[in-house]
Amino acid sequence: MKLQNLFPISALLLAALFTGCSSKLDSNSDTASPFSTTNSSAFTAAPAINPLFVNLKTAARFGILSGVAITSNGLGSINGMDVGIYPGVRSSVIGFPPTIIVNGAVYASDDTASGTLALLTQAKQDLTDAYLFAEAATSPTSTIVAGDQGGKTLTPGIYKSTSSLLIQSGDLTLDAQGDSTAVWIFQVGSALTTIGGAGGNVILTGGAQAKNIFWQITSSATLGANTSFKGNLLALTSITLDSGATVLGRVLARNAAVTLTSTNIITKP
Repeated sequence: MKLQNLFPISALLLAALFTGCSSKLDSNSDTASPFSTTNSSAFTAAPAINPLFVNLKTAARFGILSGVAITSNGLGSINGMDVGIYPGVRSSVIGFPPTIIVNGAVYASDDTASGTLALLTQAKQDLTDAYLFAEAATSPTSTIVAGDQGGKTLTPGIYKSTSSLLIQSGDLTLDAQGDSTAVWIFQVGSALTTIGGAGGNVILTGGAQAKNIFWQITSSATLGANTSFKGNLLALTSITLDSGATVLGRVLARNAAVTLTSTNIITKP
């Protein structure tokens, strides 16, 4: 009888011990697992909500990169980045000055300086690769969006529109929720248009950084007057900044023109 009474007690003690060990392993899974991304030099740990970063490579040195023409009307500045055109030529870069380039220079495909053509060829290829990478991104699963995004707050992820996208009725807020590595990819099926002014701006909060925001635009982008915009614009065709529009990021047009209307400022993120 005494031995029989001991069996249930022993079983309970063993179960409690196993549960405690299991919980400890779960709470320290980064160190307990041989496949931990923390311990392996082959992987980079990142929150599950984050898409993969879109690497612009050599295209990242450019605040403006255009296929055929770059026109700036009136005062403005490009800060901390270069301006490039390929396969367009230097005569198609107009308005520099009065628009100034601070800590940067203009590069054109017909420049005679050694290495310029190779630099622009590579930058254009890197822009194309980055555009296609952003366009094809599928993880995490994209969130379908449509129409006006003004007044919304979006956390990191992939946001896909099958047609044009607007920022009109209010500001669009991007909230990193404390993660400074948070990435946003916007896959815009047609044009992107912002209204600017009292609404239509892009606002960053929670540690969000403009360098980690990518707008892949299947046609053209137009930033309305006095828009305060954040992120890297990767457009298949053209990009236009209306009067007073500013960009903390980059303005990169694969095949067509970039037009600055007046008092536009583009700053390295």
